[in-house]
Amino acid sequence: MSQTKEQKGKNGLRLIKKTKKKTVPKKLWVACLASGCILVVIFLAMQFSIKKIEVKGNYTYTGGEVIQAVKGKDYVGNTLIMVAQNRIFGQTYLPFVEDITMSIKDCHTLKIKIKEKLRSGVFEYMNKNVYFNEDGIAMESRNYRFEDVPVVTGIKFHKLVLGEEIPVEGNYFETILSITKKISTYGLPISEIHFDGENDITLYAGKYEIYLGSTVSLDGKMSKIAEMLDAVSQTYKKGVIDLHLYTDEKNIVTFHK
Repeated sequence: MSQTKEQKGKNGLRLIKKTKKKTVPKKLWVACLASGCILVVIFLAMQFSIKKIEVKGNYTYTGGEVIQAVKGKDYVGNTLIMVAQNRIFGQTYLPFVEDITMSIKDCHTLKIKIKEKLRSGVFEYMNKNVYFNEDGIAMESRNYRFEDVPVVTGIKFHKLVLGEEIPVEGNYFETILSITKKISTYGLPISEIHFDGENDITLYAGKYEIYLGSTVSLDGKMSKIAEMLDAVSQTYKKGVIDLHLYTDEKNIVTFHK
């Protein structure tokens, strides 16, 4: 905007002089705005810096394993940014984690709640325990074995590569998945699933053998195991529960010392 200023000249004529209003240079506005943004960023970085991480919901992974995995990928030491990343990208970080939810407990504490998913089974390979998922893909290798994950024996393969499907011929993994789901559903103490063939299956629970035979009426057979273990354990410390003749039509179950 411009302003006018009147002055009297010769012969009584009025002279009008235009004056310009002083304005702040555009570069100065930009510099002030940038400085303000920098100050806000510095404030948020200091105010929400992560000093503590709390982990809940884990039962096979340790809190240390979860924190190490989170810090190993896309980690920023700021509670606000970590929660935002979690909402947008939904990282899971570990092979047998189904979901991770992050939240802010206070400005400097990041809360992590995880939901783990079922390990279908484990193979012993080169003195390691290799855990696989429902698709038959080798997901992780450990020196120790989880008690609630049955070891699978009797299946032959040449090699195991993490992140790749285990090269097994036949429909073994479909059967293994059906068995492990029922083990979880009925809370069965099964430590081993042994195959002498696709239709020759034996389960082990402590000193008891459970001979399933074929996959015929598999769901019905699995539903009887808890009842049979409870009954025979009152009298016998070991033995064989034979379910190979059991069908949905014929409830045939025998026990051998």
